[in-house]
Amino acid sequence: MVRHWLPILCLLTLSGCGVYLEYPPMGNNAQWKLMTNADTAVYRLSKKAIIDSVINIDSKKVYYPSEADGFYLAGSQLNPGINELSLVFYSNGKKKRSYERLYMVSDLEPEQLTVEDYYLLKHDETAFTQGLLWKDGWLYESTGLVGQSSLRVINADNGDVIRRQSLDKNIFAEGISFVGEQLILLTWKDGLVYKFNDALEQLGLYPYRREGWGLTTMEGHQLLSSDGSNSLHYLSTDYKIDSTFQVYNHRGPVHYLNELEYIEGKVWANVLGSDKVVVINPSSGKVEVEIDLSSCIDRHRYPDAGVLNGIAYNPNTGAVYLTGKNWPYIIVWQHLLFDK
Repeated sequence: MVRHWLPILCLLTLSGCGVYLEYPPMGNNAQWKLMTNADTAVYRLSKKAIIDSVINIDSKKVYYPSEADGFYLAGSQLNPGINELSLVFYSNGKKKRSYERLYMVSDLEPEQLTVEDYYLLKHDETAFTQGLLWKDGWLYESTGLVGQSSLRVINADNGDVIRRQSLDKNIFAEGISFVGEQLILLTWKDGLVYKFNDALEQLGLYPYRREGWGLTTMEGHQLLSSDGSNSLHYLSTDYKIDSTFQVYNHRGPVHYLNELEYIEGKVWANVLGSDKVVVINPSSGKVEVEIDLSSCIDRHRYPDAGVLNGIAYNPNTGAVYLTGKNWPYIIVWQHLLFDK
């Protein structure tokens, strides 16, 4: 972590460092600065020294500034999300180093949708919903809280709980997803992944080296997990992180990503603490759509209803099932993002 504060110290003591970032200015964030596609980062040397060349230490790319008094780096040359830039500036036979973290935001402003024309299924108000999915005509639900965690099978036509399996009283269950006929369940801070069959019989127990939040399966076999940050993680078959991508919109990183569902090539995610679902392009990390469900729950009438958490999808009908922690019902929405 010390390394991240060095650029700030250098900016405060220009005579000792020799390189300063003129734009974007300080103040966007304590650890990184926001950039848009239309922005240009401007580096200068102290005492108006001439810049002969600049080398990106990581990419080995060499730049020859068109203007000797400054180095201009277009936002369009940066990658989505956080860019850690380690640069060496050469001037009159001397070199100066600079380290900056620039956050490239999305050039796409998400489409805004509200949920309309839906119907309701009953939902157990004692269920602290952590994960929800549809498979072969049934809804599967995981519930959390230490001592209360469970797995449930729900009739997707009327909301009846037809099977319930209590889990280890010491764990806090989180997201679930099927890979083939195996149901995978994350735990929050317990460092464990559980594997069950569709009858909710435990098949295995595995280590998991980070917080577990949401979980979904892409293209039938690739697990994708969240951990409450703005990053989503592809998991290997032994539940280790293969790769990660960042999620962001036109304002910056989208944090608190929770329950996940893969729907027609996009990743839908609950945003903890809001009644909002974001629709993410996994190829770019950009949020393409924001869905507002605040009008779908009367919190005065249902004061015990918690945060929105639970997304399931029936690919046969195009129906999306949405609920929350201790909600009295499940919303069934024939959504409008594609036709079925």
